[in-house]
Amino acid sequence: MAKKVYELANEIGVGALDLVEKLKSMGFNVRNHMASLTDEEAAKALAAYATPEKKASPVKKAVVRKVIKKEAPPVEEAPAAPVAKEEVTETPVTAKVAAPEVAAAPTTPAASAEVEDASKPKVVTVKRKTKAQKEDEIQRAVEAKEEAAAEKAAQQAARENPVEPTAASYNTSAKVRDPKKDYYEEKRHTFTPIFVPEEKKKDEPSQEKKPTENRLPPRRPMDESAPVETEEEKDKKRMGDLAAAIGKKGVGAGKKDLTVIRADEELKYASALVGKAIYTPPKKKKIYSGPTQKTLITEVKESKRVIQVHGVVTAENLAEKLSVRFESFANRVLEMNLLVRPDDYIGVKLAGEIAALYNYRVEDVAFNEEAVLNKKAGEDKSAYPVRNPIITIMGHVDHGKTSLLDYIRKEKVAAGEAGGITQHIGAYSVKVKDAMLTFLDTPGHAAFAAMRQRGANVTDIVVLVVAADDGVMPQTVESIRFIKNAEVPVIVAVNKIDKPAANPDKVKQGLTEHGLLPEEWGGETQYVNVSALTGQGIDDLLEAIQLQAEIMELRENPKGAAEGIVIESKIEVGRGPVTTILVQKGTLNKGDSIVVGETSGRARSLMDYTGKMLNSAGPSTPVQVLGLENVPTPGDILNVVKNEREAQKIVDNRIAERKALANTSVEAKKVSLEDFFATAQNNSEAEKKVLKLIIRSDVQGSYEAIKTSVERLGNSEVSVEVISGGVGAITDNDVNLAANSQGFILGFNMRPVTTARRIAEEKGVDIKTYSIIYELINDVTLALEGMLTPERVEKYIGRAQVKETFSIPKVGTIAGTAVVDGKIERGCNIRLLRDGKIIYDGKLTTLKRFKDEVKEVKNGYECGMSLENFNDIKVEDLIEAYVMEEKKRTLTSDLTL
Repeated sequence: MAKKVYELANEIGVGALDLVEKLKSMGFNVRNHMASLTDEEAAKALAAYATPEKKASPVKKAVVRKVIKKEAPPVEEAPAAPVAKEEVTETPVTAKVAAPEVAAAPTTPAASAEVEDASKPKVVTVKRKTKAQKEDEIQRAVEAKEEAAAEKAAQQAARENPVEPTAASYNTSAKVRDPKKDYYEEKRHTFTPIFVPEEKKKDEPSQEKKPTENRLPPRRPMDESAPVETEEEKDKKRMGDLAAAIGKKGVGAGKKDLTVIRADEELKYASALVGKAIYTPPKKKKIYSGPTQKTLITEVKESKRVIQVHGVVTAENLAEKLSVRFESFANRVLEMNLLVRPDDYIGVKLAGEIAALYNYRVEDVAFNEEAVLNKKAGEDKSAYPVRNPIITIMGHVDHGKTSLLDYIRKEKVAAGEAGGITQHIGAYSVKVKDAMLTFLDTPGHAAFAAMRQRGANVTDIVVLVVAADDGVMPQTVESIRFIKNAEVPVIVAVNKIDKPAANPDKVKQGLTEHGLLPEEWGGETQYVNVSALTGQGIDDLLEAIQLQAEIMELRENPKGAAEGIVIESKIEVGRGPVTTILVQKGTLNKGDSIVVGETSGRARSLMDYTGKMLNSAGPSTPVQVLGLENVPTPGDILNVVKNEREAQKIVDNRIAERKALANTSVEAKKVSLEDFFATAQNNSEAEKKVLKLIIRSDVQGSYEAIKTSVERLGNSEVSVEVISGGVGAITDNDVNLAANSQGFILGFNMRPVTTARRIAEEKGVDIKTYSIIYELINDVTLALEGMLTPERVEKYIGRAQVKETFSIPKVGTIAGTAVVDGKIERGCNIRLLRDGKIIYDGKLTTLKRFKDEVKEVKNGYECGMSLENFNDIKVEDLIEAYVMEEKKRTLTSDLTL
């Protein structure tokens, strides 16, 4: 029957680990004390311990070893009383002297045999002892057994100095220590495997193991050679009692006394803390709070019942500020006939009414731009002086608007415009008799609709110019719409009255359809026939303008803070952003801090349209202003503030509001199911071709007009994307961007700098410059049309009738035909008809006349032909020939020039 190593060790009376080492030295394959041994292996092990190997006795030497004192002196168990463990082995001479007294002790024959069979340890410490010392040790061991209170003393000693059971405690039967032999003293077994290093040879002098820092406290061996002291007997007696008690308890780890287990754990924790600082956490101080008092309900002071709102507030946030639950808040608001949801926005005024229900008041802490600008609403202007009227000239392109203004100013402005058409808003002040008139000349081209609309919004009187020979045109109708939206009076100037084809009545009839009924026909609109070339009727026109201005009684305060509107803006080299401002009220002084849209600065210089420097500009005066940080957008409002700090605050607030509005628009955008499917379908199809452009213009208004015009071009297949642009010259960054994005650069009245042109040549970027806007738009249209996929159109070329069929091996069926209409070309497409039904549609592979291959066969001739992958040809079938031609496609645009 198989045995465990530790069971065999108990039978032999040796330590389990020592037995493992012994078996390994004998060649057995054992890993630890739990390994199993067969009966044959167990018998060999018993035989090895029964007949110990003889070895040559070493030279007797008196070797004195230093004895290390340890805290818990382990002891060995004897039949009468346990003998304390000591790392000392006697010499043979001393052993012979002590042998008779050991034999006198009462032992059993079995126990004596087991003791004699025990093998000697491999590593021993030899110390020479006297006979008197040996007898004294045996006597003390016998007396320890007779102690009556051994159990109690052992427990008390275990609490103070715990020790490990000795090797003798593993044997339940009483054993006698033979002083002639060396015995193993086994450490108490733990559950974790212990690595035992390879032992040295027996003939080598043993060395004590250096003390290592571990978690178990060091043990102090009993010093048997120490001189007798006054309390020595007492200490040794106590340790002997402890060893006896441990021996009686047995070796079972589960049967250890509770006090011994606790003492071991305490020693382990204590050894781990050796050399470390121990901090005792401070104890919480108990505070006596007294008896529980009733909760007092406090109310907020009247001065603190204020809710701060930044413009708007959500219903949920307002309920939180009022310290009420939203359900209760919604029910209370429902009494005001308002149904609110948590994410509904509430304005300051409504929030104040709701807060009043809870005795709160609302304070708007948002940035108040009007308070900073000191705007006054509804002021009485009757006490202010009369200001000059602002007249805007509008009409269709090439109807003579600028020429009419030239005659009034006695200048030739139209000659300086590219192509003879106006492409900017011109602001001029003209002295007519005793009054100053401010004229705004707007472009008539379709691309400048935004400019015309701005002109109609800032003007007092509109002069609508209509050519007597052309009549009402599309841009004339558009101008009328802008005039009606702005609600300004209009005077119609029928121009080109000197031409033979002039027909003023036709003009009046056409404008009557759009609501401009002449005065002579019972309406309210003044009509004046003029000629910008000869000057006919110009005085009548100016008189009509002055009369209309007197009727309107235009008055404004010239002493307040200036306020105006941006007519045009551009960047000039060496001057920076140049802005044309029309002052509407107040006086703009040189050096004032100004805010224009989302930019600010100081008015460093003021200049009129003739280039004359001004120190101030009053109402209805157009001036060019230098000193802004960036180019403003035409139509932005100019305001004068106290200093640049307030100007910057206003600009920052406007930028923040624009970004917040953009974010809100993105979040509010919903996608329906139909839109989702439409998007998915478009993505699955071929990608849309995009023409990427970079546009540079001389003024901001022209840039916006060009950008809007070209982005309207395109269809479902092609489109235009303006990836960059603005006011200024074409720079190196524009060229690099165009090269990386595979785009093109268009310049309107702007040229590239020298380095930009060189980089464009190196990278192959196409730069085109224009001075007339419709030429630019035409080129972009042609570029888009070139990107369109050509349309494939079927072209009929002839027809033939099958007269006979021939079947040729490895070739197929050959049709003998006669051309009855048009011609048949080699390689054309063929459609086979049988009784009017299409039987085959494919390619013609062979066309022969007699035995020769021919390119074509004309009407009236016979030929042989074969069809691609088709042989079911019958007599009387008709063969129709056609070719596919590609036709260039054009864009369908609503742009009218």
